[in-house]
Amino acid sequence: MKLLLLLFTAFSAFACGTDDGVLYNAGNAVKITGMVHIYGNEPHTFAGIVDANGTQYAVYPRSSEDELRSLQGHLIEFTVVFVDERVEGSMYLKGGTVRPISWVIIR
Repeated sequence: MKLLLLLFTAFSAFACGTDDGVLYNAGNAVKITGMVHIYGNEPHTFAGIVDANGTQYAVYPRSSEDELRSLQGHLIEFTVVFVDERVEGSMYLKGGTVRPISWVIIR
């Protein structure tokens, strides 16, 4: 019984739910160093991250875009988790879709 309780506790410590209903695993966070880019044409634009190798990642949820737009032109180290499922209504880039958890401006 203690083992079962331990497993449920460990799972809940690393699984994070969001108010938008998308689940992601915070234990799988990775770091991406790159810059914020804006894709599309007004009024249908969306934010993305381009790393040093040129790989492009879409950012989800769209509510985090406003803050990211203000970071254009800076080299940033992002801590992100990959959104495993295709999110309805979100844009898609070849590197996949990521959810930024935190970031540090390098320059």
